[in-house]
Amino acid sequence: MSNDSIRILHTADWHLGKKLHGADLAPAHAFFLDWLAETIEGEEVDVLLMSGDIFDRALPPLDAQKAFTETIERLGSLTRVVLITGNHDSSTRLGFGDLLRPGIHLRSGHHRVAEPILVDDLPFPLAIYPIPYLDPGSAGRELECEPNHQAVLNEAFERARNDLAGRADYRSVAMGHAFVRGGEESDSERPIAVGDAEVVDTSTFSGFDYVALGHLHRSQSAGDRIRYSGSPVPLSFSEVAQAGSKKELGKSLPLITMSSDGMVEVTDLEIPQLTNLRRIEGTLDEILSAPPDERDASDWVEVQLTDRSIPDRPRERLATRFEYLVHLDFRSRGGDEAPIDAEDFVVEVDRLSTEDLVVRFLETTRDQGPDPAELALIREAIEATTGEDANS
Repeated sequence: MSNDSIRILHTADWHLGKKLHGADLAPAHAFFLDWLAETIEGEEVDVLLMSGDIFDRALPPLDAQKAFTETIERLGSLTRVVLITGNHDSSTRLGFGDLLRPGIHLRSGHHRVAEPILVDDLPFPLAIYPIPYLDPGSAGRELECEPNHQAVLNEAFERARNDLAGRADYRSVAMGHAFVRGGEESDSERPIAVGDAEVVDTSTFSGFDYVALGHLHRSQSAGDRIRYSGSPVPLSFSEVAQAGSKKELGKSLPLITMSSDGMVEVTDLEIPQLTNLRRIEGTLDEILSAPPDERDASDWVEVQLTDRSIPDRPRERLATRFEYLVHLDFRSRGGDEAPIDAEDFVVEVDRLSTEDLVVRFLETTRDQGPDPAELALIREAIEATTGEDANS
């Protein structure tokens, strides 16, 4: 590290405890958190910023809570850590302030939006304004502004700017969790509000040397010195490359090098992944007849079938090719091919046995067919109900 600069690593949207179509992401998260600790040491990071959505839901599973506790203890021994709550987190459960040791700060709720974390033992003084996700209803009342996202964030960041105005010697970083107008979404973000009522303008975040945002899961710039770090592991198949591509869409974290004059240099650090996600599109026959790919035994795969009619037992047949078939989707081919229509579907259903209908229902609603024990129960129920062989 240069003697006259500060190095800041920006992350967000861990979503600990999340499952991807039923597949457990805990090993992928553990792999990332190990890499994060090693990167903090290797890059001599002075401050780690975590901009919200620590967990995937307000009441996370116990193993996710344990992973967070162990991770924070480890990271806190390596550098200063500043976290804010996001819209997935419980501001009440996580609203207990600093986490039992110096150098770890977690902000939740509206009460301290104008109160910075001051770092005075680095090459120059730094003021960090951690502004968590603010519910517009309750925060609007407390901040005495209109109960909408734009007004609430305008008020919160204006209060932070007013505080910063009295700190002439300080460089500044602000943190937030919001949807900035023009940001690129993926399939895994939970809407903060209905329609575009959640969207806020870039101007909301002006006046700081760097703004570290969370909420959108693709790493991207939201304006001059305003960045989303994105989620460290893919949380949906929309975060990978187009179907059939050999190159996956990488994940990265911004490493910010800040100078005493306020100049900011951002380096994107690629995040290695424990598991690659891949989308494959085509008819069932096209996919099964394609040349073998060594990744078929290791990648988590989403298959988008374009057959005009639903093929027979697609999941079972695809599972012979792909070791980890995480999600199966049905899409019309488009172009000169007609989409699956009502008449085709009626013909399809008419030719299926009762057992096939139940199996198909499970495949399309929970992304996996019945296991042997479930299949035995299905057959027993069909025979008891109809008085006929389940396969007839």
